[in-house]
Amino acid sequence: MKDYFIGLWRDRFILFSLVNRDLQAKYRRSVLGIAWAVLTPLGLVLIIGSVYSIIFGTDPKEFIPLLFAGLNPWIFMNAAAEGGTNAFLSAEGYLKQTTVNAQIFPLRVTIVNFINLLYSIIAFFAIYLFLQPQLFGPKMLLMFPGLIIMFLFALSLSNYSAVINLNLRDFQPIQSLVLQGLFYVTPIIYQPEMLAKRGFEFVYRINPFYYIMEVVRMPMLGLGLPEVSTYAIAIGLALSLFISSVVMVMNTKKGIAFKL
Repeated sequence: MKDYFIGLWRDRFILFSLVNRDLQAKYRRSVLGIAWAVLTPLGLVLIIGSVYSIIFGTDPKEFIPLLFAGLNPWIFMNAAAEGGTNAFLSAEGYLKQTTVNAQIFPLRVTIVNFINLLYSIIAFFAIYLFLQPQLFGPKMLLMFPGLIIMFLFALSLSNYSAVINLNLRDFQPIQSLVLQGLFYVTPIIYQPEMLAKRGFEFVYRINPFYYIMEVVRMPMLGLGLPEVSTYAIAIGLALSLFISSVVMVMNTKKGIAFKL
């Protein structure tokens, strides 16, 4: 663990430079530029939220914020995992020709997607202030501890994806399929109570993504904090997954260049 963080600190300027380059490349020659990071999730949620509010027969003013507060954190975690599959492969030149520490590359992917998440949260605040002004308040700031937990969890997914895909190049489509399935069994486009009423509460109770989502989503909606048990499970999941992913990365580190 110590070597992992020492390596990150030593190459921090390279990491920041790569993150900055990725963000600039994404919006280069775009008229609206970084504004797309706000407009894209906003438009996506408005479209999906309007359709599903009709299907579920719910009030759009209540359903759209609920969807927004769940969909964008999910997009972040999904993007971190998916981006992790190419974290080492896309850095082949650095890893073969320099002494840069390999652990910065999954972190690079995670930071870029986390910044995009923060932009989407700005869009969420704008629409929530319009739809549910009575719930908009200081309680929403309680989402930041949850965001730290979620970042650690997403980084762990990126670490795992980077190492596994390095050894098994078929992992990326397998992971995409698994994540797509998890999306539908995680209460994102519907409320957990809908599963509970049908006797399927265990479906989300055994789903790690549910706990990671809840510690961010509930504060974002101004509903206060989740139960202590939810926080305990989320923290336990994030820490255990992060520690094991760091061990995997550090054990693989020396042989990465030979597998590229």
